[in-house]
Amino acid sequence: MDEGLDPQVKLKLLEAARAAEPDYPNVKKGIGCGAAALVAGILFGLFAVSFFRQLSVLSRISMITGFALIAALIAGGVAAFRPPFK
Repeated sequence: MDEGLDPQVKLKLLEAARAAEPDYPNVKKGIGCGAAALVAGILFGLFAVSFFRQLSVLSRISMITGFALIAALIAGGVAAFRPPFK
């Protein structure tokens, strides 16, 4: 089917197909940045929770988990939906 097409027409069709594909959400970039923010959120949560001596262990764990998940969601979402630089 493509054997009879002119090479310039093939090139134009390939360019149109590349332009039609959405560049975002970039899932790989979002997951990578989200994972990095998760680790950073855990470390920040450990630091922040260490000042609260009267909290129980379960409360500390839930605060650390909350810090980490919120950081991962925000960073992953921003990284995934940010348009690429051209």
